[in-house]
Amino acid sequence: VYSMGPIIHNPRVVDDLMRKGLRILPEDDSSLRDFDLRGARVIVRSHGIPPARAELLEEKGAQLVDATCPTVKKAQRAAMRLVGEGYRLFIIGNADHPEVAAILGHVNNEAVVIKGSGELKEWWQGQKRAVRKVGLIAQTTVDLLTFRSLVDGLINEVPELIREVLELKIINTLCRNTLARQAEALQLALASDFVVVVGGRNSSNTEFLRKMCEATGRGTLKVESADDIDPRLLEGVERLAILGGTSTPRESLEEVQRKLTA
Repeated sequence: VYSMGPIIHNPRVVDDLMRKGLRILPEDDSSLRDFDLRGARVIVRSHGIPPARAELLEEKGAQLVDATCPTVKKAQRAAMRLVGEGYRLFIIGNADHPEVAAILGHVNNEAVVIKGSGELKEWWQGQKRAVRKVGLIAQTTVDLLTFRSLVDGLINEVPELIREVLELKIINTLCRNTLARQAEALQLALASDFVVVVGGRNSSNTEFLRKMCEATGRGTLKVESADDIDPRLLEGVERLAILGGTSTPRESLEEVQRKLTA
C-alpha cells in the first residue's frame, strides 16, 4: 500500500504507518515514473491530487483509493465551474500546498494563487487585457480573518477591479471544522496565560493556530511532541491551554499534558 505524499502532516502518524508497511510516493511526476505500481493500492490523501497525476498512477497499474476530503472536492468543483463559466480565477492560499496544487491541476493551471490583496493588485496592474469576470475561492484551511480581509481588500485596495469588472463571484470554500477549531482555540487562548500548540511542523492549520494564539499576547509554544518541551519555560504559569491541529493524534496531546502536569 502506498500513499501519494505523506498521508497526513504529522511525522509521528506517518512514521507509525510506515512501520506497518505504508510506503510514501514522491509528489513529482518524473520520479513517479520510476515506480512499478502494478497491482498496488495508492491512497489519495485528503488534499487530493491533480487529474493528470491520477491518470499517470492508473497508467502504471495502480488502484487508487480516493480519500480526498469532501470539502476539498467542493473547492475543486467550484474552481472548475468558475473557469468553465469564463471567470478569471484567484485562489487564496499557499501555492506550495498540495491542496492548492491539486485544485490548479483541475483547472489546467488557469488560476492565480494569492496570499493577499497586494499580490492581486500587482497582478491586476500587469494585465494588458481587460478582465470582466473574476472568481475567488480559498484553500480550505485558510483562516476566516485572512479570507475576510482579502475580500475587503478587493474593494479598498484594488478599486480598479471594482471599476472594470462586470461580475465578481466569491465562493466560500473554507472548511467549517477548521473554522470551529480556530474559534475554540481563540477562546482557550484568551482564557489562559500560556498556550502550547501540538502538531506537525508542516501542518498549515497548526501553524495558523500558533500565530492566532500569539496574536492574543499570550505566551505560545508550538511543538511536535512532549520531547520538545522544556517545562522551565512554563514556570509561574497558572492557566495553561494545550491545543492540537487537525492532524494531531490524541496520544500526542495526552503525552504533553502528562509531562506538564507531572
